Amino acid sequence: MYVDESGDPGNAPLSSPHYILSGLIIHQNDWKHSLDRLKILRQNMEPLFGLKPRTEFHTSEIFRTSLPSYKAIKKNMRINMMKFYINEVPNLFPNGKILNICFKKSEHPNTVNFQELAWNRFLNRYDIYLNRMNDVGIIICDESNETQLRNQLRKSRIYNPVPSQFGPIPYNSPVQNIIEDITHRKSTLSYFIQTCDLIAHSLYRREFPKGSLKKHNVEKIFDALEPNLLKAASKSDPLGIVRK
Repeated sequence: MYVDESGDPGNAPLSSPHYILSGLIIHQNDWKHSLDRLKILRQNMEPLFGLKPRTEFHTSEIFRTSLPSYKAIKKNMRINMMKFYINEVPNLFPNGKILNICFKKSEHPNTVNFQELAWNRFLNRYDIYLNRMNDVGIIICDESNETQLRNQLRKSRIYNPVPSQFGPIPYNSPVQNIIEDITHRKSTLSYFIQTCDLIAHSLYRREFPKGSLKKHNVEKIFDALEPNLLKAASKSDPLGIVRK
């Protein structure tokens, strides 16, 4: 599973209103074919939109452009490029699954560290998925809080009961199917992580639509991912998005 985030993990007044984790699950037997399709997609994007294959696809640059490579592309074309990419995701990963955690911070006023809470849910849902598939998996994510995530995954492998008047009750079943520590990679070096950036940002635009972008239907871009969504991750959400 490749992972990227949208928003910051804090809950201060100037923090983002959200924290999102998006993971793209790919079976090892599909990995090479997925990479080949990603390479072709990025090659095709240069004549269509002017973005070179070696330029990192960073979705925030679509809307708040700072890099010359994005400034050279008109805004409507940048948005079309985003739509083109996300519409191709089901074709790029026909057997892939997408796991999403989305916290609206206003709904969690007592939470201080959203990264810890989100990864707790994330590891649990991914482990359940792997167990159902009778398989094991690894996690590859962008550069983030490596020490915290390493310790969190290691602790999640330990049975940790919560005492109560009725005896010990397990807070969470220990993670059993995620092997090794989380691997961290620069997003500039991975088309897969760049795809997760696109997924996470598209979910953000769906959850927090901006009036000035409604004419471009940006809030509907995420809908293209419906065939890949891991809906079993949350029974309370029709798209399987974990929100609590």
